Amino acid sequence: MSHGGGGHAAELFPETQVLGIGLVLALIGMYIANFLPEYAMLIGGALTVPACVAGANTTRKVAAYGLGTGVPSIGMVSLGMGTISALAAVYLPVALGIDSMATPIIAVIVSLLIGAIVGKLTQNPVGMKVPIIVSSMIKLSLMGALSILGFCTAFAGGFSAKVFIPGAIETGMIGLAFIAAGIAILHPFNACLGPNESHRRTMYLAIACGLLAWLVFAISKLDAISVVISAVLWVATYAMFVKMSLNDASDVLYTPELPKKEE
Repeated sequence: MSHGGGGHAAELFPETQVLGIGLVLALIGMYIANFLPEYAMLIGGALTVPACVAGANTTRKVAAYGLGTGVPSIGMVSLGMGTISALAAVYLPVALGIDSMATPIIAVIVSLLIGAIVGKLTQNPVGMKVPIIVSSMIKLSLMGALSILGFCTAFAGGFSAKVFIPGAIETGMIGLAFIAAGIAILHPFNACLGPNESHRRTMYLAIACGLLAWLVFAISKLDAISVVISAVLWVATYAMFVKMSLNDASDVLYTPELPKKEE
């Protein structure tokens, strides 16, 4: 079934499975990046991509209730909740005197709580009538936190406060994570919505956007191996998305070159 921002479309990939894969792989990637900082961008960056894809998939599902122009907004809300959760997860172990190994788990717990609170607020007093809004905000908050913390941990080489703060916060990389992961989560459905939208095509674009976010971080860290691998995978995935779009289109019309002089 196709949908265009209104109505409830059938899913080719169950949301719970996509979320589970995103959660598990992102957590594995963060711990590998923390213990093996020399492979942080290669493994940690790559394993953060599924969290972005899972976030994009949930954005697609909640947007089926007619969000329309609210698709980018809910994506930004996801990364806003995710940024707060990631920062809390880095600072709380220091404040509470607990081991920094708990940082990814704290990020998961805090993001679930923030997502539930924001979801309830969207119902009352905001008054949104979307029946899955609370559960969707919880999922988006979780995937936003994993995306932010995952890419920043891959860049900094760890998630402990003494590594993360100078490596990802003081350098401003957490701002780049907000933008790059935000595009990966909000853009795929926003670009594909319409009467002929398909779940498979949207997910291909979600993977391409996640890989592009990884490529941006790999370039920022000057990690040559990660740059090559992420670039090759991104080009291959995006080429497949374009091919699927051309195959699904009833016609393709290219915009003519704009006149250089006023006629």
